[in-house]
Amino acid sequence: MDTAVSSELARYLARFERLIEAGREERAARAYRRVFAWEATEALPFIWEDWGDAPPVADPDWPEYPYNDAFYDPGMMLLNQLREPFWHYQLGDDYPLAIRTNYGTVILPSILGGRYQLTETSLPWAHPLEGGACAIRRLVERGMPDPRAGLGARCYETAAFYRETLQEYPALASAVRIYHPDLQGPFDVAHLLWGAEILTALYDEPELVHALLDLVTQTYIAWLRAWQSWIGEDTALTAHWNFMMRGGAMVRDDTAVMLSAAHYRAFVQPYDQRILDAFGGCLHFCGRGAAFVGDMADSRNLYGLHISQPELNDMEAIWRLAQERRLVLLGLPEAYAPPGAAAGATLRRSWRTHHGRA
Repeated sequence: MDTAVSSELARYLARFERLIEAGREERAARAYRRVFAWEATEALPFIWEDWGDAPPVADPDWPEYPYNDAFYDPGMMLLNQLREPFWHYQLGDDYPLAIRTNYGTVILPSILGGRYQLTETSLPWAHPLEGGACAIRRLVERGMPDPRAGLGARCYETAAFYRETLQEYPALASAVRIYHPDLQGPFDVAHLLWGAEILTALYDEPELVHALLDLVTQTYIAWLRAWQSWIGEDTALTAHWNFMMRGGAMVRDDTAVMLSAAHYRAFVQPYDQRILDAFGGCLHFCGRGAAFVGDMADSRNLYGLHISQPELNDMEAIWRLAQERRLVLLGLPEAYAPPGAAAGATLRRSWRTHHGRA
């Protein structure tokens, strides 16, 4: 793959290479392993947050390219992915040196034949298949797609570019983790392929919804299994976003917040469970999860929850639930952790609060 930023890559990667401290990533990994082993610790793993354009570090200079440009240029995407790790490395928190092929939520829908478009201000936007239920039936009848269709192959090509480029910087290459791209979760992908009509189809055509979810789940597992084999990822402890976690999959359930508890149990949990049985891992949702979080916590091979909007949830109840089920709350704002908590969470810590900034 070609890039228009070869000179910038050489300059900034050499700069990051000089920062790499032997043993730093393993120390962070040990801290996360203790959390998932439920060992009490004096300091839970955390990351600093809530600054402006750049944190107050000795060297804040790192480029950021428009997403639409980086979508087509792997060098730009690599530099964008390393921007926050470069800052956090200097801050000395537990942010893992981890990157991904950042093609947004449309990767698995594109493999299954879904359309998408780039926007000016956000990650790619998915379009449902034209033809409603008839199009979904045709999709199901075709069966498993070529896993390198759509953006499936692009993820491999970009990750290969990352590896080849980083080979020139051995310390950086040995420290960087390439984590799995955003595959969403089975119901989220089904929603992106069918559109809002899937919500009425739960009542009108439940068998077709289940057939679609079965196809999506098969494709998800096949693609992720091939990816992990190729990338050489140890699923005992993987990186995702700005933390490390136990298991090999971070499954998203953002659409599930619109469903009843009964529909969650029928149309979401069984398919998430197949992924957790295949890889182990953690579950994420945005929004309010009161209707399903109790059932979610009973999932097998589930090790943690990532709740991106704790202000919309009863976090005291969720904290108790997590303690009972031995689930780690990932990326939890420190204000939501009980005072003196020594296990069960990884934290986001306010720079302003701790450093007296207005």
